[in-house]
Amino acid sequence: MKLFKPLLVLCVVLGAPAVALALDDGNAAGAACGALGCGAMAIVYILIIAVSLAVPIAIIVVVIKFIRKDATARGMPNANSIKWLGLLGIIGLVIYLLQRPQGNVMPCPSCGQGRMQGLPACPNCGQP
Repeated sequence: MKLFKPLLVLCVVLGAPAVALALDDGNAAGAACGALGCGAMAIVYILIIAVSLAVPIAIIVVVIKFIRKDATARGMPNANSIKWLGLLGIIGLVIYLLQRPQGNVMPCPSCGQGRMQGLPACPNCGQP
């Protein structure tokens, strides 16, 4: 949010004079400067759109990876299908955290991967 306000100010500062200069009929240099300003403004708009799309996608990817890893470590039988909760982002993470089996995840003595304490076999390597 801190970055959005300066970008908006930059768009207004670049945009208004650029459009005014681009509409000038008699001055070729002013028109060129206006076109350059409009191009710079377009780049700023593209950056705003790219960031606003990239942040939610990154959150979803991180949540899906966490849910898959944690569900496998807890020995959940539906570990491969429950990761789709990550598509809901933060809401899916909250749903998963409320419904997952409670217990301590300890490292497996055989493979070193996370394993819920009390499971008869490791979900990663299958060793007891």
